[in-house]
Amino acid sequence: MRLALCGLLIAFSAVLLWQAILIGGQASVYPTFVCAGALVFSVVYTARQAMAGAIWPEQAPYAIPRPALARVAVFVAVWSLYVVALPTLGFIISTWLALVASSFAVMRRMNLLLPLWIAIFVGVLAVLLKLVLYVPVPQGWLDIQLEVFLYSLR
Repeated sequence: MRLALCGLLIAFSAVLLWQAILIGGQASVYPTFVCAGALVFSVVYTARQAMAGAIWPEQAPYAIPRPALARVAVFVAVWSLYVVALPTLGFIISTWLALVASSFAVMRRMNLLLPLWIAIFVGVLAVLLKLVLYVPVPQGWLDIQLEVFLYSLR
């Protein structure tokens, strides 16, 4: 039972990776990369927690403090919905919504300018991914409009 949540995290990451692969085409590269990273992180985290529990069984380094449990659950739910929303909403809107929602979930006080800073960050990231790194991302309406605008500047 001690590592049950870690096992659940690994299973959940594997399901998200499978869903990302099903997106198909080049649009699946980004979600597949993100989900594969989450799966690798989950496995490494679980291994570290298992070794720490074997060395110091009286400590529970993997335990989430009870007051933060609801925020952690919302954070996990937001990023789970992110992968589901990517094919429909596209990269820019999905990423902005996920970053804003997860920021609201984990921060006790929210700066009202944070959604604007997140929008600037996501916009710059989208331009870098499209024009500099040539990483295909899932296309939504805003992604298509940005691409049309950027290529009209050439």
